[in-house]
Amino acid sequence: MYSHDSYGLGHLRRTLALAEEFVARDADTSVLILTGSTVSGTFRMSPGIDLLKLPSAVKVASGIYEPSRMQVSFDTLKKLRSRLILSAAETFEPDAFVVDKAPLGMKREVYPTLRFLRRQRPSTLTVLGLRDVMDEPWRIRRNWREGHITPAIEELYDTILVYGPREVYDPLPEYGLSESTLKRCHYVGYVGRRPAPRESGDPHLRPGYVLVTAGGGADGFFLIKNYLDSLRGNKPSFESIVVTGPLMDDDSRRKIETLSRGLRVSVTEFRTDMEQLINKAGAVVSMGGYNTTIELLAARKAALIVPRIEPRLEQLIRAERLASLGLIEMIHPNDLTPARMRGKVEELLRRGPAAVSEVDVDLSGAQRAIEFVTSGIASKRALAVGA
Repeated sequence: MYSHDSYGLGHLRRTLALAEEFVARDADTSVLILTGSTVSGTFRMSPGIDLLKLPSAVKVASGIYEPSRMQVSFDTLKKLRSRLILSAAETFEPDAFVVDKAPLGMKREVYPTLRFLRRQRPSTLTVLGLRDVMDEPWRIRRNWREGHITPAIEELYDTILVYGPREVYDPLPEYGLSESTLKRCHYVGYVGRRPAPRESGDPHLRPGYVLVTAGGGADGFFLIKNYLDSLRGNKPSFESIVVTGPLMDDDSRRKIETLSRGLRVSVTEFRTDMEQLINKAGAVVSMGGYNTTIELLAARKAALIVPRIEPRLEQLIRAERLASLGLIEMIHPNDLTPARMRGKVEELLRRGPAAVSEVDVDLSGAQRAIEFVTSGIASKRALAVGA
């Protein structure tokens, strides 16, 4: 499984959710995850799953990357990552190769591996997993056309999985794929991570607090600052937990800690038990990343989402769709003020569980994705035997 991970935690968390489902389905399965995430070692993993850490890169602008840690050129970094990915495929000899979101990897670094598998290991099932919302469909279509990605998808992938329900959002027909490729595409529902079998490590916190989370945290300062500002003046009776995210810069984190002084707020950088924190919260304030949103839907939790709108509209599109179904509340970041946030949070706390719509949303994406992959492996084996 490949997850390029140049920004945030979403790709790796989704990949880990799928890996957990693979080994839960069959204890004899081995999953090797190739990732550039700088915090990959902090996640709990079941036996059967291991990581190959790729040298880290960071996105500094749309389509522009730089080495995150090493003092080398980006070209050198990309060649190193690409060769590590290819070497892993040659040595591991996978039954399936699952690529998350970026069809050819960061700056086409996975392309040599996909071509190798097609030519030298045709029995390997190649799978492209796409987020429910990538960006505005016209932008994806243009980027795939200009980057010659569309023909590569059609040539190099056996199966395309969309990690969301078609009835909520159906963008694939607008991406410029051929009819024959669309027939190999499957909407599997939302993919969530199996919850950790332990309770929250904060037994002193009474259920009913407000949880504020900024995902990875790299661009979460604006959200958290507005929330903390909303608590000043007329201080609330409820407690709050703020999770800044491990990718927030040190200066922003120190400012958040300073702003929280004198308030009934606990600030922490990172938690591995976010599912438990969400379950015990009276309301949740968050950005609109894929994984956090799915955890909120799974918990049927009253939630206020302030989506990111740069560099792409993925979070805004998702939040607008879910808000239209009554599943979440949303404030556009351009309309966000401390007073408006405070009013929304107090409204959610008053309404409690009744604030959550009874609309059923498909959350079985991990199980269904594994079914498609395992059946695809079996089909490819049968073809190889027949040949």
